[in-house]
Amino acid sequence: MVALIISVLGHAQQIPRTNPNDLVRRAAANEIKANDSHVYFMFKDRTEEKGHSVTKEVIQTPQGGLTRTIAINDKPPTAEQRAKDDQKLQKFANDPEARRNRKESNKEEDQRDALMLTSLPDAFLYTYAGEEPGPNGAPLVHLTFKPNPKFDPPNHETMVYQGMQGDMLIDPKAARIAKIDGTLFKDVDFGWGILGRLYKGGKFLIEQRDVGEGHWEAVRQVLQFNGRILLVKSLTISSTETTFDFRPVPAGVTTAQALELLRKSDEVVAENGGGVKEANHK
Repeated sequence: MVALIISVLGHAQQIPRTNPNDLVRRAAANEIKANDSHVYFMFKDRTEEKGHSVTKEVIQTPQGGLTRTIAINDKPPTAEQRAKDDQKLQKFANDPEARRNRKESNKEEDQRDALMLTSLPDAFLYTYAGEEPGPNGAPLVHLTFKPNPKFDPPNHETMVYQGMQGDMLIDPKAARIAKIDGTLFKDVDFGWGILGRLYKGGKFLIEQRDVGEGHWEAVRQVLQFNGRILLVKSLTISSTETTFDFRPVPAGVTTAQALELLRKSDEVVAENGGGVKEANHK
């Protein structure tokens, strides 16, 4: 037992005690830099909301992501549902304007994400809270955070930080955010293409990890929020999204090749009886 304790303590000492805000700043910069990655993967995405789940096969390409529904409530889609899905895929693949619009939309989303990440080091006051083992056994730095009273939100999106507190895990070797778990301790205004207010008690959790070739992806996202849009229409968000079964694809994959890969993957799922349950990827 004594030897085990000494071993654990010795392992924990491998992480240098750097300034928490500096560590967050480096990690945030790496998250933004990762948006320019030219590494592409194919994976499964399962979203559960209000007792209803949809599982999709996703493939990333230089032209944008393509998705195909492979399960609804863990059962194969009907022939009619497959036909509608195929029609949408073919339309996107054969419509350059649709792909341009998707790319522009993704670019705007990335810009909002970048500003949220850029603001992280200054929006909160961070406190070192020890280390925790990561998925691969390597230690992660555990930080707690609370709003920085001196932070001046640069836009509506970052105003939400003024009412949030929680925990963050950072991989110090990769300088990447492995987990962020936040809770609203008061009502806050927000903006993300729309204006509104989120109520006290709302929660969100995002977990990331290296899925291969040094490429990080969000593998779990949990959102639990209540509020109002434009202070008139009620807003309820309650969803859990998990991604799994990551497989690399060639960097130069074309839309046509991506469609063929999706079809082949769908055939494999069908041969296995269809349906992808949560237990299969834990």
